[in-house]
Amino acid sequence: MAAKRLLEIESKFAFKPSLVATLQSNGGLPAFRQLESLGSHRFTDTYFDTQDVLSKNGIWLRQRMENKSATLEAKIRVSGDFHRSTFEETTDQTLIRDLVRRHVPQYNEEKPNLGLDILAKFMTMRQAFRADGKFGIVLDHTDFGHSVGEVELMAEDEEKAHREIDTFMARYPWFFEKGKTEGNYRLI
Repeated sequence: MAAKRLLEIESKFAFKPSLVATLQSNGGLPAFRQLESLGSHRFTDTYFDTQDVLSKNGIWLRQRMENKSATLEAKIRVSGDFHRSTFEETTDQTLIRDLVRRHVPQYNEEKPNLGLDILAKFMTMRQAFRADGKFGIVLDHTDFGHSVGEVELMAEDEEKAHREIDTFMARYPWFFEKGKTEGNYRLI
C-alpha cells in the first residue's frame, strides 16, 4: 500500500487590520478555544517562470529568502483556485529540477534561476498563529500593499480538511468575515 502524501490545504480570507489586536488577545466573541502566537517574521519571495508555463500548470516555483538563507520551493496545485486550494509542496532540489525539466524545454540548471525568468519579487511581513490546536492562521502584508489571510491545515484527506477549515472559519465570523480576496501581485 502506497503512503499517502501530506498536502497543504488552505483557504484565503480578507481581514480587517483593526481586528488583529483582538485576534492577538483572543478577545473575539466567541474566543478561540486555544490560540498560540507563533510570532512574526519577514521574508522575500522571488517567483520564477517562463511565458507562464509553470503557473498555467499550477506550479509556483519560488526562492524564499529569510534570515539570510535562501530556499528554493515548488508548490504544485492539486486542486482549487486562489481562494480555496490544495497544494503539494517540496524543497527537494532533485524533484524541483525534474518538475521544471518536464514543463520547460529550455530548462538549464547551469544558468541562473534554472534558465527561468523572474516573474515577481516582493517582501512579506507574516504574523502566524495556531488556533484550536491545529489550524494555522497566517496574516501576510506585502511591500506593495497587498494583505491576505490564510487558514491552513496539513492533511492527507483534502475533502475532510476543507470541511474542517470551513467549520472552523464559520465558528469565528468576527474575524473570518465572508468576503472576496483578490490575487494582486506586481510583476517585475
